[in-house]
Amino acid sequence: MTVRLVLYGAGALAREIVDVLERLNAHGTTIELQASIVDPGIDAPETFRGRPVVRDVRTFAGDDSLRFVVALGEPGPRARAVAHLRTEIGARFATIIDPGVLIGASSRIGAGAVLLGHSSVTADVRLGDHVLINPGCTVAHDNVLEDFATLSPGVHLAGHVQIGEGAFLGTGACVIPKIRIGAHALVGAGAVVIRNVAPGRTVFGNPARTLPARPLRRS
Repeated sequence: MTVRLVLYGAGALAREIVDVLERLNAHGTTIELQASIVDPGIDAPETFRGRPVVRDVRTFAGDDSLRFVVALGEPGPRARAVAHLRTEIGARFATIIDPGVLIGASSRIGAGAVLLGHSSVTADVRLGDHVLINPGCTVAHDNVLEDFATLSPGVHLAGHVQIGEGAFLGTGACVIPKIRIGAHALVGAGAVVIRNVAPGRTVFGNPARTLPARPLRRS
């Protein structure tokens, strides 16, 4: 079966995904990239990897054979793009997994997720919709990553970690077992998380600590 795919985005992550598509096709999958979408006003060439760049998602309305992948690295823009595609054209989403990713048979991966190479997802892991796992990550047993959670390259999660919706973990961050990182939290690059992180908070350092709030300026 041939999958006809449209990318939302034409930047670095989109290039990485195209490389994954080429590796998947070399392993016997048939995925045909049809086009890329960029938002109006974004500076982008007329073509991306030999396919047209489109600025109106309604171009694809009515074509139920298409599947979409949002190639935006930050959780917030990715969530907004997904909502836009659903609202405008009722888009359906493909899950993209590099053939170099190791996945336990008991793990479950949501629609629209992207898993890039040299990562491991072990036993009884649940990845929500539109999760992004960059290269070289470890997602250990019994982890839960909710929708739009994002792991930058080289993030390592021990067992029984929960990552809330839209949380972002920076490059090389490490999380010890049984930690909860709240929705839309931000973990800095290289942080070592040994305590729960509240929703919406930013932590950094080793051990990770909360970024101090900036004092209000008086006019």
